[in-house]
Amino acid sequence: MDVRQLKHFVALVETGTAHAAADDQHISQPGLSGSIKRLENQLGVSLFERRGRGMVLNARGRDFYPHAKRTLEYLRLAQAELKVSDARIRIALGDIRSSDFVGKLTSALSEEYPSLMVEFSESHFESMFSDLESGTIDIAFGSVPSDGKIPASLISKLMTRSDFGVFCSADHPLTGIDRCITGKDLQAYPWMLNTNAPDITPHYPRMTEGPSLVRNKLRIVAIDSLHMGKELVINSDCLCHTPQLAMAVELAKGKVKQLDAPIKRFTTDIMGLRHRDIRSPLLDRAFALAAKCFD
Repeated sequence: MDVRQLKHFVALVETGTAHAAADDQHISQPGLSGSIKRLENQLGVSLFERRGRGMVLNARGRDFYPHAKRTLEYLRLAQAELKVSDARIRIALGDIRSSDFVGKLTSALSEEYPSLMVEFSESHFESMFSDLESGTIDIAFGSVPSDGKIPASLISKLMTRSDFGVFCSADHPLTGIDRCITGKDLQAYPWMLNTNAPDITPHYPRMTEGPSLVRNKLRIVAIDSLHMGKELVINSDCLCHTPQLAMAVELAKGKVKQLDAPIKRFTTDIMGLRHRDIRSPLLDRAFALAAKCFD
């Protein structure tokens, strides 16, 4: 048994057809079928049922799949720790992060692991959990609800907490008001709505004093990522209700301002997540470097 056989097996399971798996693995279809057959012979069991020209995973194949997947994952992480060329680490990120986080973490990892290829993807906690459990990603950093139940198969570590605030462009008309901002003031301007945010996201603030926002009368600008929303807020009179962490760099550079408005406090936890069964110094180090980036 060799690594290529495991890769061919996992590719066939995940792509669903021998043709797609062969394309994915850059091998001929007969070559892939032969590799699978050799693997079955070495294991002494059939992993697929042959139906005409197709191959359908059987019960033993389903049992073997997580072992093969995890073996390849361990090997990939070991290659990264040994600083082998083409080694990879896959990191999922939520959109609640500072604009310089990806650059800082990449630079820190590259300094210690010069040959490491870092693959980033963006998702929310619902998909992060399943992706970590399946081995699609190695590590994740994202906003998790305080009452959100993290699967027992995952290890979590609090990276930081961030309060929500109301943000606008640096030259927004509301920045010139020398009194406390009211709900009526906020009602007069359009609001950013991130359509890809989790359902529990408080897109609009709740006032603690005076009239509240009338949501069905708000003017809405819909975008599908927070980072697209930053461009919108910086370059228009649109307002947004978002964690301070997400606007930290833009605030420091004077591109946005946080309005002094009497709003109900809402806090989100940013967690680091990884699989409990994966022992890896590389992932330990990535956790530590990410924590410094959040600091």
